[in-house]
Amino acid sequence: MTNSKSTKRALLTSALALLMCVTMLVGATFAWFTDTASTGVNKIQAGNLKMEVTYKNTADGNFEKVNKETPVFNNNALWEPGHVEYVVLKVRNAGSLALKYKLGINIASETGSTSVDGNAFNLSDYIRFAVLDGDQSSLGRDDLVAAAGNGAALNAGYTAENHLLAGTNNSEKVVTLVVWMPTTVGNEANHKTEVTAPSIDLGISVAATQDTVEKDSFDNTYDKDAVYPIVAMDTLQELINNAAEPVSAKLEGNIVGSLTVPQDKNITLDLNGFTLTGGDSHAILNRGTLCIKDSSGNGKIVASKANTSALRNAAVCVIEGGTFTRADGADNKWHTVENFGTMTFNGGKVIAEDGQSFAIVNGWNYINPGEQKATMTINNIEMKAGPNGFKNCAGGTLTMNGGTLHCTGFWGLSNDSTGIATINGGNITSDSYIAISDGGAKMEINGGTFTGPQGSLYVQNYAQDTVVKGGSYQNETVEFMQGCCPDGYTAKLVDGMVVVSKD
Repeated sequence: MTNSKSTKRALLTSALALLMCVTMLVGATFAWFTDTASTGVNKIQAGNLKMEVTYKNTADGNFEKVNKETPVFNNNALWEPGHVEYVVLKVRNAGSLALKYKLGINIASETGSTSVDGNAFNLSDYIRFAVLDGDQSSLGRDDLVAAAGNGAALNAGYTAENHLLAGTNNSEKVVTLVVWMPTTVGNEANHKTEVTAPSIDLGISVAATQDTVEKDSFDNTYDKDAVYPIVAMDTLQELINNAAEPVSAKLEGNIVGSLTVPQDKNITLDLNGFTLTGGDSHAILNRGTLCIKDSSGNGKIVASKANTSALRNAAVCVIEGGTFTRADGADNKWHTVENFGTMTFNGGKVIAEDGQSFAIVNGWNYINPGEQKATMTINNIEMKAGPNGFKNCAGGTLTMNGGTLHCTGFWGLSNDSTGIATINGGNITSDSYIAISDGGAKMEINGGTFTGPQGSLYVQNYAQDTVVKGGSYQNETVEFMQGCCPDGYTAKLVDGMVVVSKD
């Protein structure tokens, strides 16, 4: 380090206060009544899920219970390259039910700074940590760091899944948590003396849920769908990366970061009324099988950066609930939901009132996808967008059975290029222009309500095939709509709307 000793010692002036936050999930699958049975030899008792975390006191070697306020690291430590801290933890199953848990570390808060080189930086980029099996306190500094290997950056996250039985020799596990600043770090993490010193507050979360051990009259799989409570993006990402079978996760707080669901992973994510805010990339990029729910309502997935979406799907995605939107900002423009795979809306909202791009895009915009296909089915949705609504693009196949597409500006729905659209029901509205524009390969309308001040349906001169067999249309003429009807269907004026029906 070329800066002064005092400047080096000022680095990381906020001590790593490691707070234990043990979150337990007790599912309804084992919430039986506690009572005695009708015979004298049987007792029916509710199981309980309980986990206890202790740390090894370096003064006497005894394990002491930790809580949210326990500082297990040296609060007065001044960090610089080569500094190492560790703590030995014991996680114990103190309940009567087998459990599985994830040990994760998250950044509770952080203040960045400016390096002596003039570059902005965060300490989380230059501190690493790892979780080692067993009590490794006998190792020296160099050996401990060597055992940790490369570890993981604080901002990358790390979790380790373990299984603990109840009331056996396998009911507890001892691990060593190591946190260090590598000696390879230089002035890129050394702040200027005249600026605010960087600081960081860390927290550990231990999330537990039921494990498939106990049996009922059938088997031990009744709690296979027990969900992990999630309080940090890194915990969620690691849970998904390590999933060897379908996994359900439930948010227990707002999280920030970009989530990727890899290929061959099957994930159900319950927003539970909380918000997932994207980072530098798409808030969610799905390459596997993903179902998004919102059991508590008001849950959101937010795109925070230009040229990123709240949800980009490249595989299979089912949306049951949640609101997909964009953070405020004049430069935060892009499609809010993009589909290049198979997507089904059974609920949920898409709100993109300040964007310049279409709120929802199905298929490839201005790109020839070749043989690639994007398929979207809308059974229920609430979309409110401005100025552009929904665009069904090249390679896109859309089936709309219900829901509402509401656009404040141009098209509520634009079926373009080689897009194929079938509208069986729902409501499509434009506040300023025309509800539907068809310039795609094929569009068939069998039902629904369509409104726009300048008309309900506009057929581009390059549209290949537009067929109307049903629906109600505002600000259209009977003659125009009749021209879109095949034999056996008639357009009539009913209460100011042109209604198409079978003869």
